[in-house]
Amino acid sequence: MSLEQISYISQIAASIAVVASLIYLARQIRQTERNQRAIIQQGRADRASMGAMSIASPEMASVFRKGITGDAGLTQEEFDQLLMMCRALLLSGEDSFLQHKAGLLDSRAFDSWVAGARVYMAAPGLRAVWKLTGNQYCAEYRDFVNSNIVHNTPVAHGADAFAAWQKLVLEIRPE
Repeated sequence: MSLEQISYISQIAASIAVVASLIYLARQIRQTERNQRAIIQQGRADRASMGAMSIASPEMASVFRKGITGDAGLTQEEFDQLLMMCRALLLSGEDSFLQHKAGLLDSRAFDSWVAGARVYMAAPGLRAVWKLTGNQYCAEYRDFVNSNIVHNTPVAHGADAFAAWQKLVLEIRPE
C-alpha cells in the first residue's frame, strides 16, 4: 500500500470519526434539552404545589376565599395578605408565560397554566387585584393576560365550587 493510499484511508477514517462525533454530540444536546425541560417542569410543579399548600393553611384559606370572592368584610391586614398571595400566583404565571415564550415550557404545560389562570381570573376579587397590580409585570405578560384570559373569561357571579363538588359527590357515590 502506497503512502498516498494510506493518506486517503486515514482521511476517510477521520471523516467517519468526525461524523460519529457530531451524531453523538447531537444526541447529547437533545438529551440535555429534555433534561432541562423536565427540570423546568418539575420546578413549576413544585412552585405551584407549595403555593397551593400554603394557601390551604386554615388562616390563609379563609383570607384567600374572602379575598377572591370580594367579601366586604375583608380587613386591611387580610387585604395585605391577599395581595401577597395573589402576587405569588401572578409571578408564577409570569414565569410560566416567559418560559413558554422562550421555548422552555411546552404547550401542554402552558395550556394547563392558562386553564388554571382562567379559573382564578373569573373570581372578582382576583380580577380586582390584577387591575390594581397588573403594571408590576412585564408588558407582554400583562397584554397576554388581559387579551387572552381576562377578556375571554366571564366574571363568576356567585359560583360556588363547594356546592358543585357536593352535588358531584352525591352523583358519583354508590347508593
